[in-house]
Amino acid sequence: MTPESNQIEVRNRQRKWPLNTAMIEEIAAWVSVSLFKDLETDISIQFLSPGRMASINQEYLGHEGPTDVITFDLCNDPALCMTGEILICPEVAASQSEEFGTTWQEETIRYVIHGLLHLKGFDDLEPEKRRIMKQHENRWVKKAKTGFDLSKAGTVSSS
Repeated sequence: MTPESNQIEVRNRQRKWPLNTAMIEEIAAWVSVSLFKDLETDISIQFLSPGRMASINQEYLGHEGPTDVITFDLCNDPALCMTGEILICPEVAASQSEEFGTTWQEETIRYVIHGLLHLKGFDDLEPEKRRIMKQHENRWVKKAKTGFDLSKAGTVSSS
C-alpha cells in the first residue's frame, strides 16, 4: 500500500481537550493498514464539542444528547475503497474514562479504533455482534498500548 492510497485526516474541532492529532493520525493509520489491507482509504476523524456532537446525533440518528463516537461509511464500493468519517466527542471520552477506570486519552483512542472497526463492517447493535466487536476493540487497544504511549494522545502537538 502506498502512502497516497491511505489518507487519514484528523481534525480537532473542539477546544476543551487538547489533542495530539499527529499521534492520533499515526495510530489510526497503523490500525487501518491492517484492517483495510490493500484498499484505498480516505478517512476523516473529527473531534467535536458535546453541543456539536449532540446536534449530529439528533439529526442523523434521532438520539438526544452527545454520544461517544459516530461513524459514517461513505464508500460506494467496499471491495475497492474505504471512505468514511468518524466523529468523536472527547468530553464523553473523559466522562466514560472515569466510569471504566481508564484515562480520557486511552478512551479517545478506543473510540478511534471503534470507528475504524465500524468502517470495517463490525456492528454493535445486537448483543452477540457487540461482544465480537468489543473483543476486536479490546485487542486493538491492547496492541496500541504496547506500541504507543497513549497518555501523549492528549497533549498539544508540537508541530
